[in-house]
Amino acid sequence: MKKLLLVVLGIALTSTFVFAQAASPETPVSTDTMTITGTIIDNMCAGAHSADLDEFIKTHPKSCALMPDCVASGYLIYADGKLSKFDKASSAKIEEFLKKKDSKLTVVATVKKVGEELSLVSIENQK
Repeated sequence: MKKLLLVVLGIALTSTFVFAQAASPETPVSTDTMTITGTIIDNMCAGAHSADLDEFIKTHPKSCALMPDCVASGYLIYADGKLSKFDKASSAKIEEFLKKKDSKLTVVATVKKVGEELSLVSIENQK
C-alpha cells in the first residue's frame, strides 16, 4: 500500500511539473518597451545589399519597401549600424504605416523584444 501511495504521489508531482512547464511561454517576452530611432528597410533589400548597407539605406526609397516581394519579406530597422528584425504582425503594421502619404522610412519606433525579434508598439516619422 505504501509503495502504491509513493508511486501515485510521484506521478502527481511529475505531472504538476510537466503542466507548469507547458504553461510557461517558450519565447520570453520583455515587458519593458524601448525606443529605437532608425531607418526601416525590408528584409529582401537588406539581404541583397548587406555588403553596402550603410550607403544603400540612404537611397532606398519607400516605394521599393512597398513592392509586393519586399512587403512579403518583412521589415527590419537599421539603427546604430545594426539591423533588428520585426515579427510578422509588426511587419504588417509597418506596411500600413508606410502606405500613409506622409510616412517616411526614417522613424522612431517603440518596441518590445520578443525572443530575437521586435514587436512594434508604436511608430512615427523622425522629426
